[in-house]
Amino acid sequence: MAEPGAMLRVARLVSILVHPVVVMAAAAVVAAGDGPSPALRWQALAVVVVAATGVMVYSMSKTRSGRWVHVDASQRHERAQLNRFASWWLLVLAVGLAMAGAHAGVVAAIALSGGIVLAGHLLRRWLKSSLHVAFAAFATGIAWPHVAAAGVLLAATVAVAWSRLVLRRHVPAELLSGSLLGAAAGAALHAIVQGWIPAPAPTP
Repeated sequence: MAEPGAMLRVARLVSILVHPVVVMAAAAVVAAGDGPSPALRWQALAVVVVAATGVMVYSMSKTRSGRWVHVDASQRHERAQLNRFASWWLLVLAVGLAMAGAHAGVVAAIALSGGIVLAGHLLRRWLKSSLHVAFAAFATGIAWPHVAAAGVLLAATVAVAWSRLVLRRHVPAELLSGSLLGAAAGAALHAIVQGWIPAPAPTP
């Protein structure tokens, strides 16, 4: 049986490795691989980087100004500010991408990401939905129907849920809420893009 200290170290590592940016980037690579153009994969990755950079710059500016204790926004008021900014940043980014003619699937994924964060923010009075779990579940939905990739991301979702419990960042109800938000976003994405991305031609 693992010692408590070792378990905490593993949980912290899992929480870092299964960060929302990491799983969304992985899902973007998998999903965009079947797109109508090879450039779609790079477009999807670039959008994930831009989205993450905006959130990170905001967090760092708050920390350096002394308004936040840590860049992770661990305090309740810090988390509320971060989620409010991130939700609107992602939604505005989605609008900008749509106006620029970006792929519909990319636009929808960013808009739904903003929706996940916004939903978590609106639910904050009742529970602190796990966004780590939400985005891991969303990434699993994005990767489907690539069975192997979706399976790996599903395992990552379970692992990060375990890590958040061990680190005492969330209780089971908050993990369940996050998983439901992510699953709903994944289902919505497939409904939105159905018919917009041509199916690959059958192999002779």
